[in-house]
Amino acid sequence: MTRDGLRLFYVPPEAVQGEQVVLGAEESAHIHRVLKIQAGAICRLATSEGQEYKVELTEIGEKCTARIIERLPGRPPPPLSIALGLPLLKGERFEWVLQKSCELGADAFHPLALERCEVRIQERRRAERHKRWLRIVLEAAKQCDRVPPPVTHPLGGLDDFLAATEDSDLKIVGFLGEGAISLHEALSRATGGKADAPLRVAVLTGPEGDLTDEEAQGAMDAGFLPVSLGPRILRADTAPVSLLAIVQHALGDMG
Repeated sequence: MTRDGLRLFYVPPEAVQGEQVVLGAEESAHIHRVLKIQAGAICRLATSEGQEYKVELTEIGEKCTARIIERLPGRPPPPLSIALGLPLLKGERFEWVLQKSCELGADAFHPLALERCEVRIQERRRAERHKRWLRIVLEAAKQCDRVPPPVTHPLGGLDDFLAATEDSDLKIVGFLGEGAISLHEALSRATGGKADAPLRVAVLTGPEGDLTDEEAQGAMDAGFLPVSLGPRILRADTAPVSLLAIVQHALGDMG
């Protein structure tokens, strides 16, 4: 449920045809089989491009349809665009980080297969796992009323993430070695003292056992600032969430 009391569902832009919208199979199943919503119910639909609609559900079934009542005004863009390079983690910890990072405002997730990751996903199972991650992020986005929802990329490597975030204004990597600067210093460098400066931020953290020396150096060669989160060593699932919260408080919309 969202702030206006209307349930939020997501559709691709091409699902909107004039005044009618045809929902996808997964959202339709959620409406029909899980929530058991009846025809005539009023809800909100949002596209991946950020357009929102107030609609009336007209048909309930394997492919639900809706009639557009109102095209809602666009939301102002957030002050930060945050891309998170997240290594695979054991058990449900990776999915927990996806959920909490979505709540904290990450805009793009880049799952990473790094050398010290204790989890390995076989090639034939990657598409299935990516589909699960998409579902988890979309459900988290609904819960915290995010429009548009974050982008969740397929599993990739460190080089993929470094290339995707090449143009970021601020790049930080959690680093346990010598030479790390404080996160406060890194944030000050990025903004030049302007707390409201709009930024594209890239955040990278390591798996259990941390990044290898080669991975850390590769990130720094790509412009990532090595940052310390203090004298305590954080778990691999705590570090990205902590970094996101601090960055959002300092530069984003949580201050």
